[in-house]
Amino acid sequence: MFNLDPNLDTVSDETTVRVGHFSPDAPNVDVRVNGDVVFKDLAFEEVTEYAELPGGTHEVTVAPTGTEDTVLDIQLEIEEGTSYSAFATGLVGEETLKCSVFVDEPGEIAGDQTHARFIHVSPDAPAVNVRVTGGGPVLCEEIGFRETSGYVPVDSGEYDLEVVPTGGTEPALSLPGTVLEGGTAITAIGFGLLEDDTLDALFTEE
Repeated sequence: MFNLDPNLDTVSDETTVRVGHFSPDAPNVDVRVNGDVVFKDLAFEEVTEYAELPGGTHEVTVAPTGTEDTVLDIQLEIEEGTSYSAFATGLVGEETLKCSVFVDEPGEIAGDQTHARFIHVSPDAPAVNVRVTGGGPVLCEEIGFRETSGYVPVDSGEYDLEVVPTGGTEPALSLPGTVLEGGTAITAIGFGLLEDDTLDALFTEE
């Protein structure tokens, strides 16, 4: 049974999964779990709320909205008491579409800190570093496509951040005025295409 609770928008002590659509050339999709449509008409750069799912192995399929023409079919293995993000990544046209699964476990968070991470899902962007603008400290580095930095403790506050190709100096993406609230966990998801200047970031709270 998949319990879709619209109020379950953050990590809990239950086994939960959220789904994101980060394939730039894929249409809106329906997501089925064990044959049942759980998320309907998911659009590019959209992330669902968390939904409860029993631990174990589940068949997850993705098809264009309103069809059963499966473009992605995976066996998703999840553990009891753990939260996950399952993101569609890659390009349909290049036959590189796959599901990238990340564990959402930010740990205990102090009231004056944020646990922040970066997930790289831009198929044509190189490995990147995330740093404070103006030569400030590097928060995470060498994050490749379909990789995550893991959660990094950062003092809460407002930061001007930038995403820079590893080994480079010019930012590929600027994130001014990024607010990191104390006692929270956030994920910055870098998506889109570098080639056509659609690179962007989506922030979610766990």
